[in-house]
Amino acid sequence: MSTAQQDANLIGCDFDAATAKALSGNDIVAIVTDKTGTELLAVSGQQGLKFNMSQDNTEAATKDDAIGGWTLKFASSKSWDASIDGLYSPDDSATKTVAKALAEGEYLCLKVCKRIRTSANTKYVPLRMGLALVSSDSFEAPNDDNATYSMEFQGTGKPWLYETASEEQITAATITVSNS
Repeated sequence: MSTAQQDANLIGCDFDAATAKALSGNDIVAIVTDKTGTELLAVSGQQGLKFNMSQDNTEAATKDDAIGGWTLKFASSKSWDASIDGLYSPDDSATKTVAKALAEGEYLCLKVCKRIRTSANTKYVPLRMGLALVSSDSFEAPNDDNATYSMEFQGTGKPWLYETASEEQITAATITVSNS
């Protein structure tokens, strides 16, 4: 096949560097720790993870002809939440920590990390993290299928974001665990 034919066959299929940088969901894990911070616990059996940030906007309309009758919008309050679901394991330490935090109305630190495995160690590079309250923790046990869980978290305060952090902050927040 000639180069011209190859180029024509790739129209609409942009194999650029940005595509290659996309992360697989399999490499993203949620980690929790309680107020003692003594243990970072990856929630076992994770299958799905969702992290949402939102902002309310206020609106103002004026009689000012200078803006041509258009309404104005202003940034208002912001919030974040997260949810995790997966295969239920009642003996998992993270599952126990989440259930205890909900039962006692305690905060958890929730970290959403990119997991990078090598033969020597596993690194957990944070993508999002912040203080959260558990808003729900449930599991289902259908008769003919796997038992599953679903956990929901409501963030409190501003979350830490990979995209806005400096390289120094990312390095300081990265967790490395030896594989030996």
